[in-house]
Amino acid sequence: MGKLGERMERNAFLIHKKIHQYILPGVLMTVAMQLGNVVDGMIVGNLLGPEAMAAIELSMPVLLLLQMPAMMLAMGGAAEAAVLLGKRKTKEAGGIFTVSLLAGIGLALIFALMTPIMPGILSQALAGNELMAALVKPYIAVNFAGIPILTAAIICCYFMNTDNHPQLGSALFIIANAVNLVLDFVFLKVFHLGMAGSALSTVIGYLTGMVTVLCYMRSKNRMLRFTKPGGSLVKYIKMAAAAGIPSAAFTLMSALKSVIINSAIVRFLGNDPMAVYSVCANAVLIAELCVGGIIGLVPNIAGILYGERDYYGIRALCKRVLTYSYLAIAVLMVIFFLFPQAIAGLFGITGGDMLVMCNMALRIFACSFPFYVYNKFLMSYYQTILQSGLATVITLLQGFVVIVPFTLLAMFWAGFTGVCAAAAAGEIVTILCSILYRVQGQKRGHIPGGGQYMLPQVTNEVSLDFSMENQFEDITLFRDEVLDFCVENGIGEKDARYLALALEEMTANIVKYGYRSGQKNYMDISFTIQDEKYILRIRDDGVPFNPLEQEIAKEGPVVGGIALIRKIMSDFQYTRVLNMNNTIMELKMHDGEKQ
Repeated sequence: MGKLGERMERNAFLIHKKIHQYILPGVLMTVAMQLGNVVDGMIVGNLLGPEAMAAIELSMPVLLLLQMPAMMLAMGGAAEAAVLLGKRKTKEAGGIFTVSLLAGIGLALIFALMTPIMPGILSQALAGNELMAALVKPYIAVNFAGIPILTAAIICCYFMNTDNHPQLGSALFIIANAVNLVLDFVFLKVFHLGMAGSALSTVIGYLTGMVTVLCYMRSKNRMLRFTKPGGSLVKYIKMAAAAGIPSAAFTLMSALKSVIINSAIVRFLGNDPMAVYSVCANAVLIAELCVGGIIGLVPNIAGILYGERDYYGIRALCKRVLTYSYLAIAVLMVIFFLFPQAIAGLFGITGGDMLVMCNMALRIFACSFPFYVYNKFLMSYYQTILQSGLATVITLLQGFVVIVPFTLLAMFWAGFTGVCAAAAAGEIVTILCSILYRVQGQKRGHIPGGGQYMLPQVTNEVSLDFSMENQFEDITLFRDEVLDFCVENGIGEKDARYLALALEEMTANIVKYGYRSGQKNYMDISFTIQDEKYILRIRDDGVPFNPLEQEIAKEGPVVGGIALIRKIMSDFQYTRVLNMNNTIMELKMHDGEKQ
């Protein structure tokens, strides 16, 4: 094909551009979420004392269990919806959204009805003494009562991220945590509401952040609509729940891990080590703050690419996500090694034996960050491509099966130093065990092949995948190249002319009207022969334009051309996903078979 053949290759321009567009909202959302939690702990530690900060850590298992249905339905439902949108099944995706939200709120209301009974019972079970129980009970009680609000916010956020609106998802958490932190000072410093005030500020913050959901509902660019699911409601709930099993397992294992490890530390090592351990737990939140928004690109983008079978795009995405994540975590590790005293001081630990212990603990904990990042990436990726079994195995290993025995054995062998060292050891063993499990599963056929990313080698179809720059002089050249491809693969002359015409008309429309800035851009084009039909897909990130909304009767150079293509194609579909136009045209073989 000569020089043109070299240009007629797929590149990662659009994927990288989409990463850079989505990364800021994702990072802002994670920063707001985790910084809110971290600063919340700082405020409580400085205004109410280290014991109150330890009480929040003791309460975490209950908070995690309360949020478990929301996380399962949000992450699982959004993953299913992303793949369905990639397959252009918008009605089914809307059904998943509708059922996930309703089921989550229904379960949350049941939890809220338990507010008069459960907090007292749970606080006695979690706390090692009456002082801690008195601090834990009001904090848990407010979270029980406010869980319907948090559930609605969490589920809406994940679906907004999937459905072209990551800015609104991040705005929800930014507003929620900004209000939370302001109210923390008001409720604790002015009104002296204690632990109940700290929890109440969180609930009110998320209620305020829900204003972004109203903006989403009014958006013209959203693909997910409230839809009465066709068939059984149970079917849709099972779909969302099955995809969300890793999230539920992570939440459940985190809760059990917290109960066991926190109880062991507070009972065998005392309140001071428990306060230092709560700072280390916040250190993990700081690591999440640095990389969570970057890794969050995987569920936001990879699910739709997987539904579209864009395996090149998935590999490009994963490579860039891991690169950015490790750059961020390297900077964080340097800060933890050089300035642990400053970090401890932020949580109200400023001197004495507790400061010495905290400095040591933070440096050791920082060694676990690189391995934590890799495990988190794999869990997120496997859940996104609906390999929930493998994601669940990693979750169980990381969240409980490995870390809890390691921590308990290390604590009785080396005291609090052993507890800190077990964090890094547990992450490393999790990686090794998960790799062994995946490789063995792939050899036996229980897990799909395709290496670490499980991307199949497509052998039963002929395809041409390339990226074309948005300039008119390339349109005719690429059209002729597609015609040559049709000849090489025995496609009939009539079908080849139709396909070349469709490519020329649609790309010319995009070049002329799609980009207003005049900047260099690319379209990703895929031409596939499969199942007695030809499939031509054109993806661009120009201005939103749905060809199906144009009336065929209208005349004009643009609309008339599109109208012609719609008439000659067997099927013509359009979706707006990842804030990109996806136009999919199918043509049945008119010549009966390839020549």
